[in-house]
Amino acid sequence: MQRPLVCENCGIVIRWQPTIVGERVYCCAGCAQGGPCECDYENLPQPDDMRAMMLHPARRQQYPDREETE
Repeated sequence: MQRPLVCENCGIVIRWQPTIVGERVYCCAGCAQGGPCECDYENLPQPDDMRAMMLHPARRQQYPDREETE
């Protein structure tokens, strides 16, 4: 049995095509860049989806806690 993929940044178990940078595995482009996570947890992809996953900019306003603070 294969171990589940876990995002190096946020720790979510990845059940879809991951974002890979070098030898590290991430759930999304946001985590690959060090955060914040851009995953849309209400619309997670299926395991066989090959497209990149990120929270659409228009929906980010619904999740202000995921925005970077400067």
